[in-house]
Amino acid sequence: MSDLHDKILGSWMGMAIGDALGQSVKGLKPETVKQYFKQVDRYHDVRPYIGKGIKQYRMAGLYGVQTQRALAVCDSLLKTKKPNGEDLSDLLVRLSAHGPENYFGMFRRPEGCFYKSVKDLPNRSEPLQADQASAYACYFSMAIPLALYQQRPSKTLMQYCIDAALLLSRHPWEVVGSAVTGFITARLLNEEGLPEGAALLKEAAEFCETAEAWYRENYPDRFTLAEKNPEAMSRTLSDLADQYSKGEREGLPAWICNNASSYIKTEIVHATQGHALTILPLALVRLLTPGQDFASALTGTLNQGREADKLGSLIGCWAGAVHGISGIPQAWQSKLVNGKEIKLRGEALAKRKKGVVGKDLLDMELGLTQKEAEERRKYMPKEPTKSAKKSSVFEDLWLEEEAEDTLPQLKEDPRRWREFERDKTRKKRDRRRLLPPG
Repeated sequence: MSDLHDKILGSWMGMAIGDALGQSVKGLKPETVKQYFKQVDRYHDVRPYIGKGIKQYRMAGLYGVQTQRALAVCDSLLKTKKPNGEDLSDLLVRLSAHGPENYFGMFRRPEGCFYKSVKDLPNRSEPLQADQASAYACYFSMAIPLALYQQRPSKTLMQYCIDAALLLSRHPWEVVGSAVTGFITARLLNEEGLPEGAALLKEAAEFCETAEAWYRENYPDRFTLAEKNPEAMSRTLSDLADQYSKGEREGLPAWICNNASSYIKTEIVHATQGHALTILPLALVRLLTPGQDFASALTGTLNQGREADKLGSLIGCWAGAVHGISGIPQAWQSKLVNGKEIKLRGEALAKRKKGVVGKDLLDMELGLTQKEAEERRKYMPKEPTKSAKKSSVFEDLWLEEEAEDTLPQLKEDPRRWREFERDKTRKKRDRRRLLPPG
C-alpha cells in the first residue's frame, strides 16, 4: 500500500470514526463527559444515561449525519467522476424520503437548517443554490470526499467544494469554510507528518481569501446577501495564525470565542459551539497540538463534548491524513458499524474508481437507521399517551440539550421556536405546582 493510499484511507475512515465516537457525547458538557465516561476512548454505550442528561438513544459505533452527507457526495462523485449538483440533490432528497418514525428519512440527528434545505430542494427557483443562509458548520464534511478524490489542493477542488456547499447554504462563512476543509485535507495528504502550525494557518487563510474572491465574483448577489462581514472566515484564520505564532496556545479557545462573538449577534461562550467561526478554527488548533497520535488527537477533542460529531469528523479526517489508516487503533476500525462498506468507498476514492461500490447507499442507510430505531424503542422510557400526542415529530433534528448553543438553530424555525417556548413555560408551571406550600 502506497503512503498516499494509506493516508487517503486513514482520512476517510478517520472521518467516520470521529463522527461515530462523537455520537455518545454529542450535546454534553465536558464535565458531564468526564462524569459519565471519563474520556472518549471507545464507542460508549449511552443506555445507562438516557434520561440523565442524554435524551435520545444512539447506537454505539454508528456514525451520524456528518458521515451520511459525505457518503452521499462520495457515491455521487464515483458515479459521475466529478460533482454533479442535480445527482447529489436527488440523492439527498431520496435519503430524506423514507425512514422510521421520529427520524428525518434515513438521516440520523441532522440539524434543523439541513432539514429545511433538503425539504426546499424540489421547490427552488434555482435548484443548485440554497435559499438557506445558515453558518453552523454543518456541511464541512461534504468537502472531504472531494479532496480525497482530487488528492491535491487546486482551484478545481475549491470550486467543487463551494458548489457542494451552495446546495445547502448560501452563507459565505459556511461555503468558504467547506472549501478550506477540502484544502486542509488535500494539503495533509501530500505532507510527511504534520506541517508547521503557523505556516499551515497562513496558507489556509490565503486559500480562504481566494475562495471568497471566487464566490464574490461568480455569485455577487449571494456573497453579501447573508452577512455584513462576508470575509470574516479569512480574517479569522489570518488572525488565528498571528495568535498561534505568539505561542500563547492555551488561550486560543477563549480567543476563538471572542473573535466569533465580534462578528455575530449571539455571544459565543464555548469554542465547541456549533458555528462556522468556531468549529473550523478550533479543529485546526486541536490538530496542531504537538505530540499527538491519532487516538490522542481525537480523544482530547471529543472529551469537550457539545458539537462532538462535527469536531470528530474533522479531526478524524485530518489526523487520519497525517497518520494514515495504519495509525488508527484497530479496535476503532473493527467496531465501527458498517466499517467494511465505508472502507470500500475509501478504496474507490483512492483509486479514483468510477462505478457502484459496495451496497446501494439508500438500502444501506435505511437498514442502519431502522436498526437504530428498533433498538431505541427498547431502551427509551415510555411516555404517557397525553404527552406523546404533544411530542413533536423529528425529535432527532435537534441536539439533546436545549443549551445556549442550540438556540440560534431553534430560532430559525418559527414553529419550532413557539413549541420550545410553550414547553419551557409548561415545565416552569409544573415545577411551581410541585413546590411545597409556604
